[in-house]
Amino acid sequence: MRAILAIAMLLALASHCLAFVDSPRPRYTTLIVEYTGESIGGSALPVVITTSQEEGEWYKQHFSGDMAFLLAYVQLVPQSALNEITELPLLKRALHGAKPVDDEPKTAQNARFTAGVGHDYVQIILEKQPSTKILKSLERIAAKYPLLNAGVHQLEYKLR
Repeated sequence: MRAILAIAMLLALASHCLAFVDSPRPRYTTLIVEYTGESIGGSALPVVITTSQEEGEWYKQHFSGDMAFLLAYVQLVPQSALNEITELPLLKRALHGAKPVDDEPKTAQNARFTAGVGHDYVQIILEKQPSTKILKSLERIAAKYPLLNAGVHQLEYKLR
């Protein structure tokens, strides 16, 4: 009887440990993309890509000093889609080297990328060329989500 109980406990512990291996902790749960360059003919609305409506709303409130965030595109996506986006090579490399807040404009046409988990986030501003390349790579994923797709195209248009 003790042997069966010991084996049952061992199996329970092993299955619990395997559950942690199967579900890696998400690197980011929200990504915000916004145009920060000089604006001629109106501005592009920021795009908030998130796995949680509450977290997306927190970011909209946190950045609400910029009136565009009141109308920002908010797209809920599964964690797998957000992981795919944040693993895009250019974006991943830029976010990996980001300081807690790296938001100094580089040129007249820039895009700011803010990636966060909960209320902890990093910001980077990239020049026109890398921003455009990231947005082009993002198009394939964005095609599945109408609001995200519209927001990405609007940002690309502003960067041209």
